[in-house]
Order: sequence, then structure tokens, then C-alpha cells
Amino acid sequence: MNRITTSITNAAATLVTGIGVLVLIGWQANIAFLKQVFPKLVAMNPMVAVAFIFCGTALLLRNQQGYQRIIAKSCAGIVILFALLRIGDVMGLINLRVDHLLYAKGVDATLYNGMANQVVPHAAIAFLLCGISLLLLESNRITAAQWIVLPVNGIGILSFTGYIYHLSSYYVVTSFVPLSFHTGIGFILLSTALLLARSDKGFMAAITNQHAGGKAARLLLPAMVVISVWLGYYVLNGVLRERFSVAVWVTLFVCAVIFMFGILIWITAYIINKVEQKRIAEKQAADEQRRLLAEYKYRESQERYQQLMNTIDGIVWEADAQTFAFTFVSEQAERILGYPLERWLNEPDFWPAHIHEDDRTWAVNYCAQTTAQGQAHQFEYRMHAADGRIIWMRDIVAVVMEGNKPVRLSGIMVDITEQKKMEEELHRKELSQQKLITEITILAQEKERNELGLELHDNINQLLSVVKLYLGLIKTEKKYNEELVDKSYAHLMDAMNDIRKLSHSLVAPSLGHDGLKEALEDLIESIQQPHQLTIQLLLDEDYDALEVDKDKELMLYRIVQEQLNNIIKYAYASNIRIELKQKGNQLHLTISDNGIGFDTKQSVNGIGLKNINSRVNFYSGNMKLTSAPGQGCTLEVAIPN
Repeated sequence: MNRITTSITNAAATLVTGIGVLVLIGWQANIAFLKQVFPKLVAMNPMVAVAFIFCGTALLLRNQQGYQRIIAKSCAGIVILFALLRIGDVMGLINLRVDHLLYAKGVDATLYNGMANQVVPHAAIAFLLCGISLLLLESNRITAAQWIVLPVNGIGILSFTGYIYHLSSYYVVTSFVPLSFHTGIGFILLSTALLLARSDKGFMAAITNQHAGGKAARLLLPAMVVISVWLGYYVLNGVLRERFSVAVWVTLFVCAVIFMFGILIWITAYIINKVEQKRIAEKQAADEQRRLLAEYKYRESQERYQQLMNTIDGIVWEADAQTFAFTFVSEQAERILGYPLERWLNEPDFWPAHIHEDDRTWAVNYCAQTTAQGQAHQFEYRMHAADGRIIWMRDIVAVVMEGNKPVRLSGIMVDITEQKKMEEELHRKELSQQKLITEITILAQEKERNELGLELHDNINQLLSVVKLYLGLIKTEKKYNEELVDKSYAHLMDAMNDIRKLSHSLVAPSLGHDGLKEALEDLIESIQQPHQLTIQLLLDEDYDALEVDKDKELMLYRIVQEQLNNIIKYAYASNIRIELKQKGNQLHLTISDNGIGFDTKQSVNGIGLKNINSRVNFYSGNMKLTSAPGQGCTLEVAIPN
């Protein structure tokens, strides 16, 4: 019904706007038919046509948003302003002659019984009421809007009836030209459109609803209007033929009959609606009884279903797909987790609230995402039991869809805690085995480097020293080519320096007597002068009291050595800072430089860094590398102590 009334409203608003446009065209082109419809009838004032256009536009743009809503309210406001100014002109309060703003000469020249065309007072009042009704509609004050516009419908019907009965008294106000024929029709259309604009509310709802009273009203009202007008016309003609002088009173009687019949029909519709509502209430009560019976049978089946579910070794459950609030939980839930079933069912957030803190966010998000996609899923997470234990659960979930929308979840939670313990034990053994392999590998590498360093130092270096001595004697005696001897001497010195460096890098430093600090100082001294570097070493003031294991010190030395080699090769740095501090129960080693830096997302796969990471993992430590192009590099290592 709302669609029908909306269509009628839009059609009436369009007709009102069209009448106004056609009248303005008539004034512009001086077409008498468009201005006055029939010859010798009064023409519609052009400002009345403009007011009809504004009213029709406001109606067509009703209930819109944004600029369209502003336009609708502005149109209603302009109509109210025009009506008030015209009423002020009639009362002599102002003299703006607003009804002469358009085609003033034509308006003065268009006479009716010697009077110029003008806007009559009851037309101005009708436009004032229409404008107020439009604003009330925009403010959602429907009942007030309908009562305000009801007199406009009476003015239009009175004018139309006067034209039908040829009685100018119905559409003429003393000292003014009559209300034009199409102005009366326009007011009927405009008021009808305003009454039906929101007929689902206000007193119009009694006529437009789907109850029996509304249907009766929609049938009786048109019949009442047509029959009453026809009957009045017939009676009036009879009276006129008999030379009765009561014609005007008969016409007034007909209008009164129409109005009274309208009230009676509304009252009838109201009473019928009450009866219909009572019948519907009784039907609803019967439906409620049937629903309760069906619910009772459903509850019985649910109880049998619950008894069956309680025999399964797992928590069988059902929940709402949107809130995850449980609607059913088997009795196994209390045995496995220890919480009463009432808490599962009465606490809407029971499930997420009892998931382990580390698993809660991802588990809830994963379940929500897969549920929204309508996919069955299973996942594993930890839950807190009532006695404080951590229980591993495997949740197997099915999604029930209705109309492509998830409405219910059903599933089973299985306790897999023992399985997880076995997996963790297996993982621990694998990790221990991996650490053992890593330790053996590192020890083998150290042994190999020691042997290689000793070989270079004890054998090759001694042989080269003898060569150096012989070449020195030859140089003293000057029996051979001096240039060749000088070059041989220089090459031998370079070879010895290279061998010494190689030996120093391969042989583990002696940390037994001097300690890590002296070994690092020797390493820094051998590096910073040849490479023109400034290296700052900062050790914990109480380092000696920390009693760091010698194997860990050797590992730290190797990390510093590896990172310094990386900086020399790739960083192009001028300043390096090495800091070793005890923080809590961990040793923190930090090596930073002011080099060119690099993108850590692309350049962390070098052998040197892998070697450092392997050493750190061996001692269950953590390594963090921070760098960016042009920002230098910082290596942070933390190992338990």
C-alpha cells in the first residue's frame, strides 16, 4: 500500500508542477486556454503558478538527503514567505504587490468583471498551510502536517463545487477576482498529495492500512464524493427550475454532507480496525499456543539429542555464528575443563574469555573469518581449565548457512593435551640433538683452525724467516742484484705479515690468562691501524666478577671477529663501537658502525651472519640486526649467563 500511495503522491505533485509550468507558458506566450482553461473564466495569477511549482518540487524531493533536502525546505520556505507577504498586502500592512512580480502589465490588463487579476486571500492562506505542512513533513511531524493541510482540501473542493454549480460565491471573495478553476484543482491535488505523503502515520493511516476498516474507507470515500456532488447538482437544478431562491444553501448543504460523511467513514474505519486488530490478536494467541507446543516437542528432542551427545568423549556444542555465544554444550565440558554448564550458556563471551592469552586473538579472528566465508574448519588452541591447568583443544567446526549468511555453528572440542606433550617432548629431543650436532661442528671447526694455524706458524713461518736471513746477508755483501734483493726482501715481509694475520684469525685466542678483554684489545689493535678505523671498546665495569664461561667468551670473541670482518669488507665505516654489558641474567653484546648500511630484508643471508646466528642459537640466545641504507648497522646479541 505504501508504494501505491507514494506513486499517487508523486503523480499529484507532478501534475501540480505541470499545471504551474503550463500557466507560466500561457502568460509568456499569451495563450488564453493555458491561463484560464475556459473562455470568460478567471485566469490563474502567474505567482500562484510559481507557488504551485515550488510546492510540487518540494513534494518530489521529500525524504531526500544532502542538497536535495535543502532544496525541498527552501521551496517550502519560499511558498510560506510569498503567502505571508500576500496576506500582509491584503491586510494593508505592506504594499509590495507580490502578486504583480511577474507579468505585471498583463496581470493588470487581464480583467474579470472589471477587476484586475490578483491572488485572493484564501489562496494565500492555502499556500501558507501547504508550506507549513511541507516543513512538518520534513521534520517527521506527520500528524500535524496532515491536520494543517486538511483545510486546503476543503478550499479546493469548495472552489471546484462552485464552478460545477455555477455559483461564484464559492470561489469569490468580496472585492477580489474569483479563484481560478485550475487553482481549485491544483489545491485538491496538492492537499491530497500531502495527505498521502506519509499515510502510514497520522489519521490517514486508518484509511490506507490493510485492515478491513482501511479497505472500507478507500471504497466509501470516492463514492461519497461522487454521489454527493452529483446529488447536489441534481437537487440544485431542480430547485432552479422551480425558481427556488435557496440554491446557495443547497450547495452548502452538499459540502456539509461531504464533510460529515468523511468523518463518519473515518470513525467507521477506526472501529473496524479495532475489531480487526482484536481478531489478529486472537489469531496470534492461537499461533503462540501452537508455537509453545512445537517448542515443547523440540525441547524433548533436544534433551534426547543432549543425552546422546553426552556419551561422546569430547565437548559437543552449538553457538550463534555472529556472537559465538553457546546455545548448547554437552556435559563433557564440565568434566574436561571443570566449569559448570551454566557458565558456558549464560556468559556470552565465555569461549574467548577462557582461551589462553597467547592464542585468543588469532583463534577468535580465524574462527570469525572462516565463519563469514561459510567454510567448515578446525584449529588447535589452548584454554584455561577451572583448576588452572592449560588444556590443548582441537576444535572441529561446521557452519550452518541460511540465505548465504552464517546463522549457527556446531562442532566438537577434543582434548589433545597429552598429544601436545608428546609432540613437545619430541621437539625438545630434536632440538637437543640439533644443538649437539652444532656443538660438535663448532668444536671441529675450532680444532681444524688450531691445527692449520699451528702448521702455518711453526713450519712455514720459520722457513720464511731463514729465507729472510739469507737474503739479508746477500744484501750486506752486495754481490747480487740489489734491486732484485730489495724486492725479494719486501715480498717476504708481506708474506710473513699475511701468514701472521692468517694464523691470528685461525688460532683461538688464549683467554685463559689474559681474558676476553685483552684478546679483544689485541684484535682491535691489529685491525684499526691498517684500516684507519676508530674502534671503541666498552666492557661492563664488573666484568671479571661475572665469571663468564670460557666457551662463551670464545664464542663472543668469534662474533666480534666475524662482525669486524663484515664491517671492513662491506660497510666502509670509520667508527665502530663494541659494548658488552650484563643486563639482568643475560650478557648483551652490541656492535654498531657508521657505515653505508643495507636493507635487512634483502641482505641478511651472508655466511658471516649465518655463522653468528648459529653460535648464538647454540647458547639459546637471541640476535637482532638493525640497519638501513645510509644509517649504519647495529648487531645486538643476548645470551643467558
